[in-house]
Amino acid sequence: MRPETHLHLMEAIRQCRAELMATQSWLEDELAKLRKELAAARAELHRLRAIGCAAKTQRDPEATLN
Repeated sequence: MRPETHLHLMEAIRQCRAELMATQSWLEDELAKLRKELAAARAELHRLRAIGCAAKTQRDPEATLN
């Protein structure tokens, strides 16, 4: 392989690696955001379920007896 071809190839590899690292960093940031959103959604679901359970236990027991 000619030296100038080797240099071009090495530069292309460096550029590709830099782009891959930038993409990996971006993906990690996006994943962190999604994990935070998922945690918030789970907390909201837990809160709503707790409200629903509390509402069920506070119902008038005579209302369902026939």
